[in-house]
Amino acid sequence: MYQHPLFDLEEIFDKPLRKYELFFSVLDLSLLDKGKSVGRKPISRDAILKALIFKNLKTIASLSDLSAELYERPALASILGFEPGDKPVPVERFSSYLKNVDNRLLQEVRISLVRKLIKLKVIKGDYLSVDSCPIMANVKENNLKTSVRYRFLKERPPENDPDCRIGVFPTFKSGKAKAEFFWGYRNHIVNDAQS
Repeated sequence: MYQHPLFDLEEIFDKPLRKYELFFSVLDLSLLDKGKSVGRKPISRDAILKALIFKNLKTIASLSDLSAELYERPALASILGFEPGDKPVPVERFSSYLKNVDNRLLQEVRISLVRKLIKLKVIKGDYLSVDSCPIMANVKENNLKTSVRYRFLKERPPENDPDCRIGVFPTFKSGKAKAEFFWGYRNHIVNDAQS
């Protein structure tokens, strides 16, 4: 049985929580749908989104680790907008949120945050560095052991994932560059080079 400490140790030792409190206070989450929920006890969508942003900021590996982190740090959970004294947020709530929320809304939140950071001169936005990494789709065309007649024909996307596109990435074997093709996506990362 776990007994909560009498004193909030985070308030005594963990002053970096203040920076998260300031960061999340400037996020504009008014774009998110405040629709009614039936079934389980509702959890604030804003709090779930803030927790997912925190997961990426702290590079927490999994949703289970995020749920455990929120349970072990009640002051952090309170800053993110969860009700005090609640049980830990189940992993299913996070994955359900990610599945059901429209990506365009998340991109609007990201863009509004970048604009605020430029306005506050935290980042300049003059010089950007762009990088990308390949994300292979789970389709039979990417498995070279299977027999596929038109494996990398651009006009014939895979049936299992028609949204994916053909991509290429270089591999270097014994000093020689070789191009390899794949069906999938690219994850683009943009950074402010000066900041």
